[in-house]
Amino acid sequence: MRVYRVTVGVEGGPTRVLKVPSKTDVQAGDAAVTQMAETESILSLEETDDPYQEVDALPAGTQTHPDRIV
Repeated sequence: MRVYRVTVGVEGGPTRVLKVPSKTDVQAGDAAVTQMAETESILSLEETDDPYQEVDALPAGTQTHPDRIV
């Protein structure tokens, strides 16, 4: 499992960074959505080398198993 840094917020406005675990960048975006406000969108997404694996959300499920981590 990799850790991704997802920057969310309003374009040209306030932003914040979420750290989420995921197998893919697409699933990282899905995991970040659970922590976003209605007015926020994903502004950037990058894989990190986080030795402590501290994250802000659980990994997202998959299309075939959206309710569990596979």
